[in-house]
Amino acid sequence: MEKQARHNVITQESPGQHIIHLLGGTKRMKRRTASLFSLSCLLAAPLLAQTTIGGGTCNSGSLSGIYAVSITSRQVTAAGTFTGVSQATGSATFDGLSAVTINLTANTGQAVGTPLTWSGTYSVQANCAGVININAGGSATLNLAIYQVGLSPVTFDFLLSGSDANYTYSGTGNTQPAGCSASTFSGVYTFHGTGFALTGTAVSGVENGAGLLQFDGVSNATVNVTMSASGATPAALTLTGSYTISSNCLGSANLTDAGGSSYVMSFSIYNSSVANGAAYVGLARSSKFLVTGNANATYGQPAATAAAQESGNSRVMAAARPLSGSAGRGGRA
Repeated sequence: MEKQARHNVITQESPGQHIIHLLGGTKRMKRRTASLFSLSCLLAAPLLAQTTIGGGTCNSGSLSGIYAVSITSRQVTAAGTFTGVSQATGSATFDGLSAVTINLTANTGQAVGTPLTWSGTYSVQANCAGVININAGGSATLNLAIYQVGLSPVTFDFLLSGSDANYTYSGTGNTQPAGCSASTFSGVYTFHGTGFALTGTAVSGVENGAGLLQFDGVSNATVNVTMSASGATPAALTLTGSYTISSNCLGSANLTDAGGSSYVMSFSIYNSSVANGAAYVGLARSSKFLVTGNANATYGQPAATAAAQESGNSRVMAAARPLSGSAGRGGRA
């Protein structure tokens, strides 16, 4: 039978090609052929797994300067239960070589409005993929994917994801302007945020919010937002309070509702123009909810607000103007 099998094998060879046709044969020949086929598959698999997308002209200098960032982190058990969440806005400063510092204002189930600083090293490959290794203030590895958004000058924004021993992270970063102030936020902005409902310090569900934010350009803020939580009737919130924005384009607001409950808001501005103003915004109430999203300029001050501001400015100017006969006009004191 083996002799017959050998006669039934026809081997053809042409340049660069070897073909074996089995016209008939023993089980031993079939097992040998199957083994050779399996081996060839095993050899090919690692080569496919190692394929890396090449090209590109990025490097570590592609990220240089200050970026507005928004980062969300989650701690989840194997059973899918959330045991910890954090949402933060702030800035990331890259030196264009290898050093990075990230300054955040974080909201968690345990506390809201908490400052957090990370620092470490980063690198970017030619294909625009990179990595941040946090080694001070925390210990995390964050993967970067950067993309070009400007032509003259060439600028890049980025996406990130990663983890540490307890949390997984996801976030975004946009080039941040300079020279902000309270007047940078003036008018009405749309707001949309996603996040978590809290019962005490525990996550009890998901919660989202959408609505309008109004800033007077000086220090006063009004928030009209509807909060939607799974299994609950949407709740309309009206919040008022004061806000501040520093020259580094980071800011915060302390707000209250009609019942006197306190809320905190954090800002990280990534577009300071009047028509296209935009920022990452975090909104939280301790032990109740935390959401993070975006605010975008939609229109200027409502007429009533603008009139009130103009009237207020006139009264201030009148009060500052020296009266006739006063010492300021050369009269008697």
